[in-house]
Amino acid sequence: MFYNIKNIILVVLLVVFSGLSVQAGSIEDKKRKKNTKKKTANYHSKNYKSKYYSAKKTIKKDDTTRVVINPDIFMDSVDSLLMFPSHDLYGNWDTTLIHPNLFEKQFTADSTSIYLLDDWSCGFTMPCKGLITSEFGWRRKRPHFGTDIDLETGDTVVASFDGKVRIATFNYGGYGNVVVIRHNNGLETVYGHLSKLLVNPGDEVTSGTIIGLGGNTGRSYGSHLHYEIRFLGKPIDSEDIIDYDKGEIKNSALVLYKEDFAKKYDLRTLHNHKQSKSHTVSKSQLNSAKTILVKNGDSLYKIAKRNNTTVAAICKKNGFKTNKVLKPGMRIKV
Repeated sequence: MFYNIKNIILVVLLVVFSGLSVQAGSIEDKKRKKNTKKKTANYHSKNYKSKYYSAKKTIKKDDTTRVVINPDIFMDSVDSLLMFPSHDLYGNWDTTLIHPNLFEKQFTADSTSIYLLDDWSCGFTMPCKGLITSEFGWRRKRPHFGTDIDLETGDTVVASFDGKVRIATFNYGGYGNVVVIRHNNGLETVYGHLSKLLVNPGDEVTSGTIIGLGGNTGRSYGSHLHYEIRFLGKPIDSEDIIDYDKGEIKNSALVLYKEDFAKKYDLRTLHNHKQSKSHTVSKSQLNSAKTILVKNGDSLYKIAKRNNTTVAAICKKNGFKTNKVLKPGMRIKV
């Protein structure tokens, strides 16, 4: 009897303990599942956050509003597009065409003022040292749109004003080796018959910068510099701007009148061709030469200009050299 009760108690205890162990196991399983869910949630949360932050970092990196821009680089890009000399006047930067035909289109007013010298420029420099051998005008039944200045092959030729080289190449139209410089005031200067080019298109130059060496290339009969000043492709008599005797600019500003180009500078339309401005002089001209009295301040160039002739013609008539110093009171043939 006693043993039966004992056995019953043992069985009950076993049932109770087994129930508790099962319950404990289920609780353990629940805890394990809960922890697994937390870990999974944390993993996904961390993964999401890492992706989110990396994307955010990428967005910040690509945000150009936060990038510090170098102003020099920015201005260089602007310069390359807009900052060519007189870009607003010419509207292009042609490195092949020596004479842009823009005068009729762009010169719509009766006149325009051009400043030759200002406080922020390097001034003016004579393109080379030498006497004028041929002026602007008609020569040998051909229009001569420039001023020829005597030099020796190899002599340095410099830029007259500050500017940017637009053309530096060999030209088969007569210029030979030629440099064209555009200036901020709208003028362009042309340097022809060079023996060597020392600049390239796009080079910025200041007044006095060596751009080439003098020579005799192209349609030329002896070493000299063919020098032109043009505006919108139209030639201007450089003697209206430059005092060649003094080697300086006549005035700091120039007023160009539209009618001057038709009546003075457009040689092809003029009926009164100035044939006397030729290099050569005929025998009849020699025989019919008149005699004048040299005054104070006179030079061969001034006398030649005053009498519609050339320095070469006066020298030939009088047996002078081009560097002859005249004294007041002398009588010479012109």
